[in-house]
Amino acid sequence: MKWEIVCAGIGGRGVLLASAVLIETAISAGYNAMASDELGMSQRGGSVVSLVKVGTFRSPFVGRENADVILSFEESEFYRNLVFLKKGGLAIVNSRRSELPPAVDALLLERKARCFMVNADGIAGGIGSVQASNMAMLGFFSHFGIGPYSIGNIVGAMERKVAPKLYAMNKAVCEAGRSEAMQRL
Repeated sequence: MKWEIVCAGIGGRGVLLASAVLIETAISAGYNAMASDELGMSQRGGSVVSLVKVGTFRSPFVGRENADVILSFEESEFYRNLVFLKKGGLAIVNSRRSELPPAVDALLLERKARCFMVNADGIAGGIGSVQASNMAMLGFFSHFGIGPYSIGNIVGAMERKVAPKLYAMNKAVCEAGRSEAMQRL
């Protein structure tokens, strides 16, 4: 199997750590995986995009309308990277809003793509660390059972990628993200 995932956000939102966890999860499950990171003025809140490919690929780049999944850690970056989402794809967007603008909703409906707005900042903040909202997004994503991305596999990879002193908090936030998905879906 092959999967193409676009992680998009702004500097300081944990995009690169989330993509590292996705790569580690895939490799630990026996898949080939690679990524290509695009860093704008990331330290100043600029765009950060990590293209993750799982399976046998020759290039780490994701083409237009090829991404199976977009994980957007910032709503504005979802709109900027929507061009990557393939027909029938899945998008998970960190946002306080519960609905997309009508034109975007219509486009996704036409393309048979699913999109879920998730207040990952609120989930993470409720546990005590809004900085861990990226892990709430991964937890929500785990609910869809795509490839190796179960909650157990993601948490296991996170343990290897997150600093030990931050692991318990990140694990709790990830599990809360999964719980949010289970309640809503």
